[in-house]
Amino acid sequence: MSQCPGCQSGVVPDFTKEGFGGQSLVATSQDITSTHTPESLQQQLSSEGVLALAVSACVGASYSSGKVCFNFPIFGNICINVPIHIPVGAQLKVCASTCGSFIPTGLKITVYVNNVAVYNTSWGRC
Repeated sequence: MSQCPGCQSGVVPDFTKEGFGGQSLVATSQDITSTHTPESLQQQLSSEGVLALAVSACVGASYSSGKVCFNFPIFGNICINVPIHIPVGAQLKVCASTCGSFIPTGLKITVYVNNVAVYNTSWGRC
């Protein structure tokens, strides 16, 4: 656990406020695996005649070996490496929203543990 002031033993610190000691909160291609990339999604939506799309949703997630995995509408299965440990038995969810003015160019992602935001990142062009 973090040695943050005022943190209790067994409590996951709020890394959205504490940060990660200089680590970037923008996910790189090595940090995320997914069914679609923002670019392939743009091509698929354009080929189907979709002119605009905005999606925001909160979905259940799972944690294993340092990765949080979730199934997000339109984008499919997404797994992101997170620099924090998620306690066994914790409630885990991810809220995300698409970036881009008309067609999605990426996602803004927030990971919640027991309804507390602990990690923010973005993927694609946000």
